[in-house]
Amino acid sequence: MFDKERLKEFLADYRRDLVRKRWNSEKYKWEAVKWFRDNWDVNAPDFAEMLERSLDKTFNLLASNNNFPKGMIVGFARSAPEEVRSMFISLFDEEKDVYERVDAFKTRSSVLLEKYGNGAAQHYQYENAISTYLWLRYPDKYYIYQFVIAKTAADKLKSDHQFRKGHFADNFRSFMKLYDEICGALKEDTELINIFRSQLTETCYPDPELKALTIDVCFYISRDHEQEVPLSDAYGNENEISDKTDTVCTEEHDDGNGIEKYTKTDFLNEVYMSEKSYNDLTAVLKNKKNIILQGAPGVGKTFTAKRLAYSVMGEKDESRTEFIQFHQNYSYEDLMMGYKPVGNGFELKYGIFYRFCMKAAERPDKDHFFIIDEINRGNMSKIFGELLMLIEKDHRGTTATLAYNGLPFSVPKNLYIIGMMNTADRSLAMIDYALRRRFSFFELGPGFDSEGFIRYQNSLDNETFNELIAKIKELNSEISRDKSLGKGFCIGHSYFCGLDVCTEERLRSIVEYDIIPTLREYWFDDENKLMRWENILQGVFQ
Repeated sequence: MFDKERLKEFLADYRRDLVRKRWNSEKYKWEAVKWFRDNWDVNAPDFAEMLERSLDKTFNLLASNNNFPKGMIVGFARSAPEEVRSMFISLFDEEKDVYERVDAFKTRSSVLLEKYGNGAAQHYQYENAISTYLWLRYPDKYYIYQFVIAKTAADKLKSDHQFRKGHFADNFRSFMKLYDEICGALKEDTELINIFRSQLTETCYPDPELKALTIDVCFYISRDHEQEVPLSDAYGNENEISDKTDTVCTEEHDDGNGIEKYTKTDFLNEVYMSEKSYNDLTAVLKNKKNIILQGAPGVGKTFTAKRLAYSVMGEKDESRTEFIQFHQNYSYEDLMMGYKPVGNGFELKYGIFYRFCMKAAERPDKDHFFIIDEINRGNMSKIFGELLMLIEKDHRGTTATLAYNGLPFSVPKNLYIIGMMNTADRSLAMIDYALRRRFSFFELGPGFDSEGFIRYQNSLDNETFNELIAKIKELNSEISRDKSLGKGFCIGHSYFCGLDVCTEERLRSIVEYDIIPTLREYWFDDENKLMRWENILQGVFQ
């Protein structure tokens, strides 16, 4: 919150100055929004020309003596129109966290600078410029963000919102909350609203939510109050200062990620697999880029998949992993893109795999992992579409034209796909052969004999547990020999993991409600065998 009485004092002066000396110099911002909305077309054949035209009225919002975000982004669009088109598509995708989108736009701008910068020292696509793009596209939701302006306004209004250099995500959230609170106060100022509305013309965006007015008021509080300096100069001066000191452009980018490291040793301590199996698994994954972990329930497929990704990345970076689960109704529109109902019409929405590919492309030096649980539960050809070709290792980086938006798309070389498949579910059909050729298959079996599980078992120091595990291993031997089942139906070790305190009651529960019901499914037509193993397992507790 902030000092509302203090805001009222500022607003009294702002009302006095708005018509007298501000509106003529600041009207262009409302005109810039309307002009952008009238000209923006993300699917325009000539994207660079459309982008330049859309930003024509922004003037010093996106350009000043030493700051050239508009010129650079338009230049990039001329050199790489589809890359820049993709950047704006991602930036304007409201289904993703706004901080992630802003950070991704900066990162991709750095890549473009290296390729097409022609020796330029900066790309100028920082928080101020990127928030301006967001505001132009969604003027009823966003504001123009600038660290110094937001912090100064907060200080002058005695707000409890904190702004610290190097903490962009927190600062941006504080900025949005502060401006929303100020915007709420403006909506209660009937006199100000009437004065403001009286100045609007047909060339102006009507600003129904008063977001642009809030931007202007905050600049007035921060820079122009009791000064003769117009807001347009305040924009230019701020950008000029930031370029000369080289602080505003970088102060919000936090390179210290503080992410926990994760090694092969960590993997082997958590995932009950032999070192040889781990080495084979990572070698297959890196060679093929697409792998399916298959096995019966309880062998730890999902647990293994996440930690496999961590171990290859060398850290537990959740921002570089994405997890989904297929089902019978999952579609291409969910995975890639499709038209979804919005209001009274339909709007093209980008799916989770499309957005994740964009994210991976922004950081080509970092591996990314797309994890699909129950991959064989969906209609593979229907879900993957043209991706059946693009996900192949030899076709990574190769572009294909997408049916929905007509734009080129490719799967980045630094993206790995890990699928999980249940081999014990008889209700599932065999996986599509076209997809099978794109993946390597790695069998995950019970890890009872792994060094990790043996250490875990010894740590419990429980005779009943030891005897039960011995019986489960005998049971798995019989399942493996059974011609109607096989090793893909063995009982997994994960049923018995995570027991901080090993009690007979907990072990009996696992047998009664997990293991025996599974055996009933396996041997529904062999009552004698089922009864024998029920007696053997229950006999452990006698």
